[in-house]
Amino acid sequence: MKWVLTPDEFSHVWANETSLDRRPYPVNLAPGATVRTESEYQALRLPQRFARQADPDLAAALMLCARTDATTITISGERTIGARNGDGPSTETILVFAAVVHHHAAILHAAGPGMTVRMCHARTLGKRLVRIIGSAEPGRIATLRQPQDAVLTVDEAPIQAAGCRDAARFRQLLRKPVDGRGFITVTVEPENPISPPTRHRSWLDIRGDGRYLLTSGNELVLAPACDDSFAEQLQRLAQIR
Repeated sequence: MKWVLTPDEFSHVWANETSLDRRPYPVNLAPGATVRTESEYQALRLPQRFARQADPDLAAALMLCARTDATTITISGERTIGARNGDGPSTETILVFAAVVHHHAAILHAAGPGMTVRMCHARTLGKRLVRIIGSAEPGRIATLRQPQDAVLTVDEAPIQAAGCRDAARFRQLLRKPVDGRGFITVTVEPENPISPPTRHRSWLDIRGDGRYLLTSGNELVLAPACDDSFAEQLQRLAQIR
């Protein structure tokens, strides 16, 4: 199921169905309104058009996103869109919030001038999120693993040791131009005391190469990722079975 709402419509429906004023991060970074005056707001007739529980499925999707016990995935990033109608390339912002409870998943996607709300089975969530981020070929370089300090510390001395050369290669890859990049945060059942800590991933679509997933910690891991492996990793991180 899918709904496409204007910023004003979504802000009204979100507050009306969840009794929450604040929209979830990161979709709260998108504009929440387009009208500027009270008369313009009244002309939208939002209370008449979007009465509480008027659409039970939409209400259920929003209530799922508002649950404090839900597993959540947040995605924020950007990608380069090719030239259109004679214009040069442009940058598109990616802002997504997803929530999962049992077999149910809901997605909020701030896209262009509005908000798209989706309800789906949890098993399809990873593929849907990758579709929103955009398809990309996997990177052509095999997985790189290096201590974080070795990659982030730039030594001006000549690079001789194999470890130094590998760290320099890792660093050079991270510095290459990209067509897309972003940050993913996954929090599993935050009210469950035995849940794992919040986990993070970054994706990099390196120009002329392909997509990589970056895992940060004491060790940095940069691994090529096709669409299917990206979706599978999101499913694993969210512990969706």
